[in-house]
Amino acid sequence: MLSVTYVSVADPLIREEDIAAILVSARRNNIRDALTGALVYNGGNFLQLLEGPGERVDACLAVIRADPRHSGMIEVRRRPVETRDFAEWAMLYDPRFEWQEDALARLAANGRIDAEDERIFANFIALGRRRRPA
Repeated sequence: MLSVTYVSVADPLIREEDIAAILVSARRNNIRDALTGALVYNGGNFLQLLEGPGERVDACLAVIRADPRHSGMIEVRRRPVETRDFAEWAMLYDPRFEWQEDALARLAANGRIDAEDERIFANFIALGRRRRPA
């Protein structure tokens, strides 16, 4: 089994409706392909962790890479895994993970998600919370 985390730059004109459409498609396809994961949008960028059978993860990433709703996709972590971090979710999503203030740290402390994945998500979320200059 494979786990891949990537970041990308969201199209500056992306709307909530576009993200909702991404989620509908991702959840449907992930159930079909036995993939799980999480998606975070921090107001300008996406971070996604995708996990499952290696060939299916790579096929899904090829489709994601071609999606015009984002660009500049960079893998930040690729690793073989024995267990999934987000096994309960076809695609976990919450805008900016605002409800997750301490939840990621608790999940990592309880061994529910990998500590390095928790660090990557927490740093990405923190970057989205920083005020951008006017």
